[in-house]
Amino acid sequence: MGDIVGAAIFGHQPAIMAPEPLRKAMGQGRDTTLVDPGIPRLREALDACRANTFVIFDTHWFTTIEHIAAGAARFQGTYTSEELPTLITDYTYDYPGAPALGEQLEGATRERGVRFLNATNPHLGVHYPTLNVLHYLHRGEAVLSIGVCQTAEAHNFLDLGACLAEAVKRTPDARVALIGSGGMTHTFWPMDVILDHASFRPEDVISPAARAIDERVLGHWRDGDHAAVLDLYPEYRRFRPEGFFGHYLMLVGALGGRDCRARGRQLSDYENAVGTGQVHVWFDVAG
Repeated sequence: MGDIVGAAIFGHQPAIMAPEPLRKAMGQGRDTTLVDPGIPRLREALDACRANTFVIFDTHWFTTIEHIAAGAARFQGTYTSEELPTLITDYTYDYPGAPALGEQLEGATRERGVRFLNATNPHLGVHYPTLNVLHYLHRGEAVLSIGVCQTAEAHNFLDLGACLAEAVKRTPDARVALIGSGGMTHTFWPMDVILDHASFRPEDVISPAARAIDERVLGHWRDGDHAAVLDLYPEYRRFRPEGFFGHYLMLVGALGGRDCRARGRQLSDYENAVGTGQVHVWFDVAG
């Protein structure tokens, strides 16, 4: 029998893959706290819960008619970002999949009538929200990436999460850390002024209203009040959270949905990335 032993929201913004001098130049002399102290704190939390499997909800992998997981046994290749090829280029990756968990998720979704595909093709495309997580945190863990279905509503994401929780239970010896790889509010500054807002300062988030609603969500996470976040979701959607906030909704669905009381521990500052809200948050989960 497997367990979900921890969960995190991971701010994957591409600047974390830049060399430190470039990051500091982008931050006007200040490095992003997503890298330090955020990454060491997150790795420490993963070590403490003895996770051996990552489930990564990838907000750049958009699907359309169904939820999809990358269920192959291994992924190898070379990746260049189509968005920022000068920042993430010729990145070589090689990591083990989690095929048994993918198969169990396929069975759980079939039983519950949730539309899902376990894609076992090893040549399936990989996106940088997955690779950025693995670049900093991977220590040989099995990895199952799950995309964000762009036609899904909140209940669809929560249903997939509930199926995932059941699949984990059915996977012997799996100690799963859920990682929602995505930002918070996610509106970029216009091209003519975007580089004027390239700092990590929260004052450069796209609007005071966007920053304020992100802070409301962070407050609810600190309190472990996930029902309040779900109640806020219709309003939050108007601020265009990354990936429709599907990475969080699937994560919390696997932790019990409205009944989840896992408190969020902020591991980095709340930061800006050219208009978007970024943060690392760890949720302590009883095994």
